Amino acid sequence: MQTYRHKELGTEIKVISGYFTYLEEERMTFRGRDVLYVVGVGVVDNSCCGVGGCLFIEVPGYVVSCKSDVDKEGRWISRIDAIEKDDEKEGIRRALEECYPHAQFNFS
Repeated sequence: MQTYRHKELGTEIKVISGYFTYLEEERMTFRGRDVLYVVGVGVVDNSCCGVGGCLFIEVPGYVVSCKSDVDKEGRWISRIDAIEKDDEKEGIRRALEECYPHAQFNFS
């Protein structure tokens, strides 16, 4: 089990070549367990190589307890089980691709 700090939605996070923003946090049921995922967008607008962007999905894992604590900065903390099996990752990715085609996926 891991501790997960929830993302701050709607805030631009600057990086050297642009920024990214977390847009929404959702849960879906997969094989009888709740999966937490966060949708974001990355924008490259300050690069010598051109401009672009992508939609991404971060999947922290299965929810053990949701928003059960708060950290010192006031952000919610949840308890998460990592998704380790490749067949589970593939099934979750396929299910999410129906709503978010062409997104990049990261299972943390």
